[in-house]
Amino acid sequence: MKKIIKILKNNILGFIFGVIVAIIISTYATTQLASSSVYYDNATSGGSSNTVNGAIDELYDMAKVKCNINFKAYTESLLNGADPVLKNNLVPVNIANDGTVTKANIEEEWYSYENKRWANAVILKDESIIYSNNQTIPESNIESYFVWIPKYSYQLFNLGETDGYAESKPTISIAKEINIKFGLTNTSDSNTNECTTPMTSGASGNCSVGDYMTHPAFISMNANGLWVAKFETTGDISNLTVKPGIASLRNKTVKSMFEAAYNYQRNNDSHMMKNTEWGAVAYLSNSKYGINTEVRINNYSALLTGYAATDSTDQSAFPGTSGTSSDVTLPYNTTTGYKASTTGNITGVYDMSGGVFEAMAAYRRNTYGSSGFTESTLTKYNYKYYDEYNSESILTTFSQRILGDATGEMGPFYYYADKDGTNRQHNNWYADRSGFVYSSNPWFHRGGLYSYGVTSGQFNFHNYNGGANGYLGFRLVLA
Repeated sequence: MKKIIKILKNNILGFIFGVIVAIIISTYATTQLASSSVYYDNATSGGSSNTVNGAIDELYDMAKVKCNINFKAYTESLLNGADPVLKNNLVPVNIANDGTVTKANIEEEWYSYENKRWANAVILKDESIIYSNNQTIPESNIESYFVWIPKYSYQLFNLGETDGYAESKPTISIAKEINIKFGLTNTSDSNTNECTTPMTSGASGNCSVGDYMTHPAFISMNANGLWVAKFETTGDISNLTVKPGIASLRNKTVKSMFEAAYNYQRNNDSHMMKNTEWGAVAYLSNSKYGINTEVRINNYSALLTGYAATDSTDQSAFPGTSGTSSDVTLPYNTTTGYKASTTGNITGVYDMSGGVFEAMAAYRRNTYGSSGFTESTLTKYNYKYYDEYNSESILTTFSQRILGDATGEMGPFYYYADKDGTNRQHNNWYADRSGFVYSSNPWFHRGGLYSYGVTSGQFNFHNYNGGANGYLGFRLVLA
């Protein structure tokens, strides 16, 4: 019996010793295989390195180029597939704090919504010029700037089903952080804590406060994101641009603006911004991925794009302080200027508060006002290019909102006197001016005017007749 035990002990010890030797040998072999001292013929793979490590690195780099994949974005991004789509003539860019634009290397991190850095792209004047990664693109060769708004669902905070105004001024604003989830899958009634997006004026579907709902702007355009103009439209009606520090294009009818936007970049599905698309940008701005408060007003009285009121100006009244001097207003590429961006930094969307009124492709059904449109000239365009509201709506029928358009959901609404003693309509999100479309004024405009002080903001919405106005412009969107 003792002899048997001794044999077993010896065998066990031998087995343990064998395992230890095997581990040492395999570790040494792996180290040697990956070291630069091991060589092999790499000619058949198309690489130049003759070490294992070098060959692996080369094959990895070649795979990235061959597949054109932004590995970092796909593996670390929170966009869940709603990453920027760079079709046709859109050039990805990084914009330095001073406004210097360089071609972005899309194989590196060139945006991070988690860190409030939104993706930017430009369209060039001379597309024959090819820029290498990190090369400066001169302002003289930039025609237009755009910012990517990824597809998302948001948690409903108010169904906006209440009409009318209260007479007393609220004691506090109920503005809150809007919860957002990026992703390509549409929400559905069949999923817990979700609802199918109701796409029409006045509809709530099966939605309840607290549900997540895919924003309608992405559904109507069947897009996993939108390229929104970084600034108000500039240039000429026959030669549109989107540039900072340039006078906004204005004094055009809705029909003229709509058609110019539609024809701007047909290969990129260009169009005039709709109410729901404005809402998509406004809601993202008031989330943890954006500035998460009201954006600063552009109070430049000569109507240049991309400016912001200085801290010393009074914007709590109507009218607010406006002008052109540097003690009153500063451009987009300054610390003050960043406050007028939807992100609080230079990567966001500008001019969503103040500047000029921005006309929307959004109207009261069967009511065309002074827009230049008739039923036949408007309806020849695909329905996706405009938002249509109840034909019986009046100034106070906020319940006729389209969920997601940042109108009715901004209630409750109030009618009270501003500091100048005049009564005006306000919402309870930063006291922005709020009025719905009605028979005489059937078209929406957004954002307020440079001089409107407290009533301007990304949640400002009001109405007008659709005609040409020297204080009214528009914004471009690419889908």
